[in-house]
Amino acid sequence: MHHIYHTYLQMIEHTFEGKIQSQDEAALFDLARKHFTAPFLLPYLDSGASFQDLKYQTKMMMFHYYQIEHFTNITVCLLEKQNIPYFLLKGISLAAYYPLPEHRKLGDLDLYIPDPDKVAEARKLLEINGYILDPEVSDHHITYTYTFPKTGRTYILELHFRIVGKYQYDRANQVVDSVYNAHALSSHIQTIHDKAYQVLPPTEYTFYMIHHMLKYYLYSGFGIRLLCDFAFYVKARHTEIDFPQIHTWCKDSHIFHLYEIILESCRLWLGLSPAIDPEIHCNKKDCKDFMEKVLSDSDMGTNEDRALVNGGSYKKVTLRTYFKEGHLQMHVRFPKLGKILLLWPILWVITYGYFLRNTYRIRHTTLKQTLRDFKDSNHASRLIQVFDNSKDH
Repeated sequence: MHHIYHTYLQMIEHTFEGKIQSQDEAALFDLARKHFTAPFLLPYLDSGASFQDLKYQTKMMMFHYYQIEHFTNITVCLLEKQNIPYFLLKGISLAAYYPLPEHRKLGDLDLYIPDPDKVAEARKLLEINGYILDPEVSDHHITYTYTFPKTGRTYILELHFRIVGKYQYDRANQVVDSVYNAHALSSHIQTIHDKAYQVLPPTEYTFYMIHHMLKYYLYSGFGIRLLCDFAFYVKARHTEIDFPQIHTWCKDSHIFHLYEIILESCRLWLGLSPAIDPEIHCNKKDCKDFMEKVLSDSDMGTNEDRALVNGGSYKKVTLRTYFKEGHLQMHVRFPKLGKILLLWPILWVITYGYFLRNTYRIRHTTLKQTLRDFKDSNHASRLIQVFDNSKDH
């Protein structure tokens, strides 16, 4: 691993100690900018040319934190007044486990409602109260925007009706559905700034973070923030996490190697204790390759706007692979009509038409380049052995 990566990871692990020195200020600043980790580097780069830029990114992250915290509060209170149960995902919930909550970059608000009837109630309630439906098509959430009248600032709410998007690997979908359904989940309370929120129980939250990373990894990659989320959360809640249950779910889903590589990487570079789930280990070379990919990407991956949604990890990409991914997207776009077998040929053609339009008008690329990027992304995803590529498949 390049020495600059080692220095960068040490600065994150030992934030506020201020004992690490480096002459590679420009390279470190570039990593902090790409991964939104400026607050972690401020104690080490407090006199160099990049200090003002680091301080500005830190100030904006802190400002955004309190804006999202306010947006979360008013949205959740709206649901609670109508007795609509929810689970707060990520955001201020995970930020609470950082050395300083304001040091976690926040994007949007994610709420999960596992009961379909309650999702319908929530949608009506939100739209009555000024939340604007976004036409984005997703297989696991509905997107809303909300603009504060006084400031004109707009924020995004992702209302999840499924905890994560669907995979091509059916068994993984079945495990996810069995763990995160309305009957299986119990409520867990987390208090943030004197406000009580409903969050996932620790074991289910940990498993969710693994899947959240997997989805981004298969799609466009992800940065160090998601590993920090995992390390800080598990460090704080490990006595409440049922690790044998995590093992069972991961093995049943054929994503156990991903769990191994995440856990070991967090031990090697993010200060997670070896005493946490001590029997699980991973090859250090795999971890090094994995971490180098994470750090070479930006906060939410590489070329995200041009990437295709990827539902699997394939040993070889063929025409059949592209067809399988297209078939999955047909079901995403037409969840009800897609259940009618006779309509599939028509829906395939329509889905392909949307795909071509989005390729040139939204992703601003070509069909050839998009398919090449998909093939390259699949090759990179094979570093972790999941689904068809897993050792125990």
